[in-house]
Amino acid sequence: MYSEFQLAYLTVLFMVTTFSVFLSLKKQKEQEFLYIYLIVSCLLDFLMFVLQKNYMSTAKFGFLYNIYILFCALFFLVYFNKNQSKNLKILNRLIFTGFLLVFSVSIFHNFMEINQIVGMSFAFLYILYSLSWFYGKIMDSDQKSILDDARFWVSGGLLFWGVFFILRIIPRYLFSKVDAQFLIFSQSFFFFVNIIFYSLLFVSLLKYKKKQDGYY
Repeated sequence: MYSEFQLAYLTVLFMVTTFSVFLSLKKQKEQEFLYIYLIVSCLLDFLMFVLQKNYMSTAKFGFLYNIYILFCALFFLVYFNKNQSKNLKILNRLIFTGFLLVFSVSIFHNFMEINQIVGMSFAFLYILYSLSWFYGKIMDSDQKSILDDARFWVSGGLLFWGVFFILRIIPRYLFSKVDAQFLIFSQSFFFFVNIIFYSLLFVSLLKYKKKQDGYY
């Protein structure tokens, strides 16, 4: 079951990334460079899948996730700060700075592994970025439907992923010691969460495509 959910997730990720790259070949700016995030995510997860098959564990390659986390934190800072109000830009930078401080302290002694504090702070980063964007959108006087905004689906996806990641990582170390089967189930379930997350990003790409085609 574990591998089936993982393969389903990787398939969805690959398809969404492929679609994103296809759109980027037409007009990069209309997609706001979301394809860069998807390509990096796709390459990392497929690499980890290969390493898992060859080494039975990816624990020794945690530094790759640490680098990826830093990339994501910076990418979405730039993504959400584009065409944003001055106050929210400052807020997002403060959120990023706070995360960077926690990240730096947490990995100071061991950059090769990802720890629970880094994971938790990363999830909260996604949640706070999303809430900041939602606040800005609510305060905006634009009368267009929020569902037509591609960033709504990106923000919703990050919020969804962040909440479920916290629910997963909190009991992770407990169940790894007392209930290995439940840990496997939680990992399989999170592949399903990732599928929903990237499906939401796919919807955002469709919105970008409509904008690119001049529908709104």
